[in-house]
Amino acid sequence: MKEYRFMLAGYTRRSNKGVHILNISLDKPEIDGLNSKDTIGSGPGKREEIPYMSLVDSDVRDHSRLLLNIEDPSYMALDADKLFVLSSSNEGGVKAYNFDRKREVLRPIGGVDMLGKAPCHLYFDRDKSLIYASNYHLGRLDILLLNEDGLSLAGSICLEGRGPISPNQDGPRCHMAIKDPSDRFTLVVNLGGDRVETYYIDTEGYDLVSSYHTRPGMGPRHMVFGPGGRYAYLMGELDSTVEVLAYDSAKGILKSISRVSSLPEGSESFTGNSGAAIKVTKLKNELGKYNLYVSNRGHNSLSVYEIGDGGNLNFLQNIGTGGKNPRDFALSPDDRFILVGHQDSEDIVLFERLGDGRLLEGKKLKFRLDEIVCIIPID
Repeated sequence: MKEYRFMLAGYTRRSNKGVHILNISLDKPEIDGLNSKDTIGSGPGKREEIPYMSLVDSDVRDHSRLLLNIEDPSYMALDADKLFVLSSSNEGGVKAYNFDRKREVLRPIGGVDMLGKAPCHLYFDRDKSLIYASNYHLGRLDILLLNEDGLSLAGSICLEGRGPISPNQDGPRCHMAIKDPSDRFTLVVNLGGDRVETYYIDTEGYDLVSSYHTRPGMGPRHMVFGPGGRYAYLMGELDSTVEVLAYDSAKGILKSISRVSSLPEGSESFTGNSGAAIKVTKLKNELGKYNLYVSNRGHNSLSVYEIGDGGNLNFLQNIGTGGKNPRDFALSPDDRFILVGHQDSEDIVLFERLGDGRLLEGKKLKFRLDEIVCIIPID
């Protein structure tokens, strides 16, 4: 039997109560022509022999429990033994917990409140013990310090800029901050200002290193680096595109290479979509390539790409997610499956990846939960 665990969090305006742990088990390790010792992936990232699982021939079972009852945990960051959670309570803040993965028990460390409207994204810089909390509404990146006394506010970066799309771009909108693969620079995604800014941040302060401007009206939301760190992929919330960027890790500079639609060909007239999450596989597929996935809200779909030579994206597939507003999704730790949650329906859907990265029709789980906006796999 193969088991997977995920954390799911979201808004708590309807039936959702906070942070949940979802366990999924598949009980048939063999399918025709394959056995339990087949491997996943190829090349340097190839996994050792592990049980092969398929949704087609397996009995999929799921059960869940509420891990943390908290108001509007709209995003989380999970480290080896720590969990950081956003909350809209007390005028918006961040809570920190020690997390016992085996026993699935939380112990509060501390928190910071009164950050204004709640942030929308969290990133934990383990090397510097800093948490980057992106505040969309206030156009600000708050930098929190974790130490033996708990959490404290170390500083803030107020972003600038505006774009042509109102009201989304009437001012700066900080939507994400992540470290680059070299662990040297922090890249901050400004949806309102149509830019991604590179900073050097430490406990003493910060310096702006470079600024990349997207095309007007893109509304960059989330960004992910490809394997090796030479290329980054930027999801446009407002124009439903993915931009391929070359990254100079020595200088922290981004340069545009190409751009693809996050929607399938022939959907140019489709309106009401906004780009959401973007993820890259850790392992190569059976063809020796990595895959990139994005979710489309409104169109209610996932688009699948192969990462080709020079970092460019080759479109492979678009598939419906089986629910309304797929704001976030997550790859399983072994890259075999993708779990999708929905903000505006209770559907939680598990997809199986094929050898080239395409997805089989998803299987809806028995567990139902609405307002899901963040999913994290638990290794």
